Amino acid sequence: MSTDNHTPTHPLQNAKRLEKFKPTIFTQMSMLAIKHGAVNLGQGFPNFDSPDFVKEAAMQAIRVGKNQYVRGYGIPDLNTAIAERFNKDTGLVVDLENEATVTSGCTEAIAATVLGLINLGDEVVLFAPFYDSYIAILSMDDANIKSITLRPLDFAVPIEELKLNISKNTRAVVINTPHKL
Repeated sequence: MSTDNHTPTHPLQNAKRLEKFKPTIFTQMSMLAIKHGAVNLGQGFPNFDSPDFVKEAAMQAIRVGKNQYVRGYGIPDLNTAIAERFNKDTGLVVDLENEATVTSGCTEAIAATVLGLINLGDEVVLFAPFYDSYIAILSMDDANIKSITLRPLDFAVPIEELKLNISKNTRAVVINTPHKL
């Protein structure tokens, strides 16, 4: 055991609130696919390489110096393109400075949203089945999770049950497509 103030006396461990979580289904499937040389269908990995025009655009961006950190919520041109597409698809106008954020994937987007909007102990309603990362991410805020099970054949939201699960402490109701209302 070290007695100096800079060397830990035990290995780094996860926070206690995360001890109950095991590797996600995506991690498990990826490990199995590698082990067995199988196609990994767990995360939507493409079975093709990026098109040449995409690779060339990336190399050109690096050549002209676009290879440094950008602002935390995305490159302005990319945010603009996303907002324009969102407007085309939905008819809604997005405030680029306050309502558009680019992340490195869905899990990062969910984590940023939860950590930015949910306070310690807030209630959050989830519809099961749900993405397994929701629970781990909400645990980071010690959220009080209320789960409502969607049932076959239509998996529609049971509105009366939803009403019973909403209180003055409910901060969010997570709706994830293809859930139906």
